[in-house]
Amino acid sequence: MRHKILRTILRLLLSGGCFGFSFRAATTGYEKTQLTLMLSSIPVFLIGVLIIWTPLFALLTRPFTAMVDSLFFPGGKLDKPVLNLKLPAYLINEGRYSEALEEYRQILKHYPEEVEAYEKSIWLYQDIFNEPEKARRILRQAERRHLVLDERFKRLLSLREELDRLERKSN
Repeated sequence: MRHKILRTILRLLLSGGCFGFSFRAATTGYEKTQLTLMLSSIPVFLIGVLIIWTPLFALLTRPFTAMVDSLFFPGGKLDKPVLNLKLPAYLINEGRYSEALEEYRQILKHYPEEVEAYEKSIWLYQDIFNEPEKARRILRQAERRHLVLDERFKRLLSLREELDRLERKSN
């Protein structure tokens, strides 16, 4: 923030100098009828406008953007996206599992108390992507938050662990 303020002050000073020089050159050129001095004030004035254009544009458009924000976001801007559990369910039905998993990750990021997102993430990691360690990690996250998951998902992981243990024993 401090950097932005210093940059704006520097722009104001530089553009003020350009405006002052162009005003002085234009009035002096007019009084002494020196055309070159009057014409030299035009590019300096334009340089001053270019220097101050960014903060000036932001200042001039602020009322318009405030009006647009009040029309489309009447309660203010959203801190987090709206919870949408239908999109990942649709992606699963379409067989787009990696996209569905990414949607569930975003849901867990913004809504860490959403049980369905944990359950479906565990299922995707366990059955679809065959990554039981990541599924266990998701289960531990849910347990740390003291969320009550459906017992089927816990059994799914315990059965997988048991199968892995038996497979290692037989080898």
